[in-house]
This record gives sequence, C-alpha cells and structure tokens, in this order.
Amino acid sequence: MQNGHSFRRSLLLAAGGFVALMFLTACPKVKIPKKIPGTSGESKLDVKVHVSPKANNNNPIAVDLVLVSNKKLLQELMKMPASEWFEKRHQFELDYPKETGLAAGRWEWVPGQQVKVDLVTVKFEVVGGVIFANYFNAGAHRAPIDPRKGILVTLGEDNLCVQSLKEVAKPCAPSK
Repeated sequence: MQNGHSFRRSLLLAAGGFVALMFLTACPKVKIPKKIPGTSGESKLDVKVHVSPKANNNNPIAVDLVLVSNKKLLQELMKMPASEWFEKRHQFELDYPKETGLAAGRWEWVPGQQVKVDLVTVKFEVVGGVIFANYFNAGAHRAPIDPRKGILVTLGEDNLCVQSLKEVAKPCAPSK
C-alpha cells in the first residue's frame, strides 16, 4: 500500500514539475516597441547646397525643407507647385498642427552664395520630405527627398535639382 501511495505522489510531483517547466519555458507575448527604449529615434539629415551665380534671374531664392509623418499629406504636397506651397504654407501649419516638420528648414539664398547648412533633425515618425524653391518663373520647383539620406540641392538658373549625396558624381537632372 505504501508503494502505491508513493507512486501516486511521485507521479503527481513529476506532473507538477512538467507543468512548471512548461510555464517557465513558454514564449511570453511581448509587445515590441516602435522605438528602442532609451533612444530618441531621431536621425540627422546632411544637406549640402550649391547656388548658381545666375540662379533665379539673379534674385534671391526662398527654399523650404518640409518633413512629414502623414503619408496623405506627403502625396498632397508632391502634387503642389512651390508657388502654391509658399502661398499656403501658413494654412498648412494651421491645418496640420501635429506635423512639426513643416518648417524643418527655411532659408533664402542669393545667387552664387556659399552655403553651409547645419544637420537637420529628422524625427522617428517622418515618412518623407519635399524641397520647395520659390523661383520667379513658372514650374513645379519641388523635389521629393528621402529624409534618411544626405542630399545635395543645386539651385540652378531656372530650376532646382536634388540628388542623394551618393549620386553627386552623376550629372544633375533638374526637377520638374
């Protein structure tokens, strides 16, 4: 009788140990954070600029770097000519108050000016960007950018050209 009772006790302990082992080795469901804790999630965008001596019919050129986290807004901006952006940018800031990158960079340069731009902070949420140049002549005067890759902005005589810093050796094809 003692052996039967011992056998059941051993079997019960073994089963309990097996269940405990299963709980300890089972994969827990863990939420993976979108950002790594302890990091800002920000990156820096290197912007180089070359302004032609004959740019914009020898007149200053306003340039805006716009970074957005809303994909629909990015699509809307890519359909807009620079003249419309400069006319309506304040309204966009009012309509999209959470879009902190709408004024990521605002400059005005004169033809032939030597330009040094500080690294631009790109927040984790940013999905894309657009450069607008306010030329006097008609045209779109905008270019999409990848905010995670350095760029060279060339302000030519009547249009801008934006290239990845890795493509600088290639001839610059003006944006349309």
